[in-house]
Amino acid sequence: MKVLNEAHVAQDISVEGFGGLVNNITANNYLAFAEEEIPVEGRGHNRALHVSVKCMDHIMAKVLINNGSILNVMPKSMLDKFSFNAYHLRPSSMVVHAFDDSCREVRGEIDLPI
Repeated sequence: MKVLNEAHVAQDISVEGFGGLVNNITANNYLAFAEEEIPVEGRGHNRALHVSVKCMDHIMAKVLINNGSILNVMPKSMLDKFSFNAYHLRPSSMVVHAFDDSCREVRGEIDLPI
């Protein structure tokens, strides 16, 4: 209830944005910040948030947190550091368009415990 009562919701939020906010609040594991940790620009800033996470006894530095993103990307060089079997990688037909309009096929999808 504390999170719901203190959640910041912009007046002009879209239905999709509100759905994402509710998903973040109801998630079992989420990041929360104290008021003094919020940048001077406020909650509406657009600066990237990078954190370090532990995954299967490996520390991954500079992980980008973006709950509004439809895709989270991991370089293959990082995935190669983990001990996993190829059957954990699910096939994907997704194609990623980069900022320079180039296209890359996704090698697969995987769920990793962090």
